[in-house]
Amino acid sequence: MSYLRVLPFLIVLAVVLASGLRPEPVPQLFDQQDKLHHLLGFAALAFTLRLAFARLSFLWGFGFTVAAALLIELTQGLLPHRMASRWDMLANVLGVLLGWGCSLLVQSWLRLRAEQPLTE
Repeated sequence: MSYLRVLPFLIVLAVVLASGLRPEPVPQLFDQQDKLHHLLGFAALAFTLRLAFARLSFLWGFGFTVAAALLIELTQGLLPHRMASRWDMLANVLGVLLGWGCSLLVQSWLRLRAEQPLTE
């Protein structure tokens, strides 16, 4: 059943790669909407990575997600109708931090919940 833990990560990874590397930018409804996409996309990527690979060390997981965040943005600069942005990179890295922070909070909550005795 471990594949059920990996599936959300693979789906989020596919969405982040597809939207980050598409030839045209995602249409925006409001100014700077792309920063929200970057933040939430990489938060979801980091969170689901931690869910999928719980035994992966923090340094490897964090390094992978930050490297992906920076490389996707740099690759956008090579596409004809896209451009790399340091603000998008910052939103990506902040999203990674948010995702890892949320995963640590959930992990702590689950640990506390498991330690509490059942009461009727």
